[in-house]
Amino acid sequence: LSSYMKAPVKIDTSEFVLSPMPGTLISYAVNVGDTVEPGQELCIVEAMKMQNIIRSPREGVIAACKVQVGSSLKADEAIIEFESGEEEEQEETA
Repeated sequence: LSSYMKAPVKIDTSEFVLSPMPGTLISYAVNVGDTVEPGQELCIVEAMKMQNIIRSPREGVIAACKVQVGSSLKADEAIIEFESGEEEEQEETA
C-alpha cells in the first residue's frame, strides 16, 4: 500500500520563526528591518501562565512581524518572517 501513498509535501520554513506551542503573543523585542543574530530575543509567548522567550535561530533581517501583540497563537504558526537570503545577496552586490 505504501507505493500508492503520496509523498508528503515538504514546506520550507527556514524564513520563519514558528510558535513552539499554543499561547498568546505578549511582546516583540524587534522591529521590521532590524538585523538579528543567533540567540537574540525576538518575542515573548505566554503559555499556561509561563512566559517563553523566543530566540532567533539564525542571523538575518526581520521582514515582517506576522502576528499582533495580544493575539492567540497555534502551535507552528509563523510569528516572524526573515528576509530571504536571495534578497540579502542582491542588496550586497548593488
